[in-house]
Amino acid sequence: MSLEILEPPVGEPVSLTEVRTYLRIGTQGEDDLLALFVTAAREMFETRTGRALVSRRVRQNFLGPLQPGFLLPAASPVSLIYGVRQLLADGSSRAADPGLITLMDGKFKLQRDASDLSVDYQAGFASVAQIPQAYRLAILEEVGQALIRRDAEAVVAASQALKSGAFGQVRL
Repeated sequence: MSLEILEPPVGEPVSLTEVRTYLRIGTQGEDDLLALFVTAAREMFETRTGRALVSRRVRQNFLGPLQPGFLLPAASPVSLIYGVRQLLADGSSRAADPGLITLMDGKFKLQRDASDLSVDYQAGFASVAQIPQAYRLAILEEVGQALIRRDAEAVVAASQALKSGAFGQVRL
């Protein structure tokens, strides 16, 4: 099974305004860094949970012989199947029979025996309003932790510089 992002997500599950409010940051001076932290937090969350927070179009391959039943999408929730293709031995593909795979309860239902299929589908919540609040809070918390780690590293570096005499001799 492989997953390829065909159209990346547009936007993030939390806005920079929400991040600044949550972290009590009054200025926009670190917005670029905060945006980087939000994206990294979303990516980590999605990798850990298999949940796509922001809608995107993906392609997932199911290789080898497949029997009728459910196939689990690598990214959920799934809202739409765009198409199913049969992968051929020569590296090409052809459209699979209509109805070979249907969407049922967020999973792919394979109707009959098949092999080597590629499924293009829409994964992720359709809007930020549909993302569960607990997921959005997890992103905010991770951004907060990233800032704490960054600031702690700066304090350690300054402390080491003082101890090494990098700032000259200090008299008290």
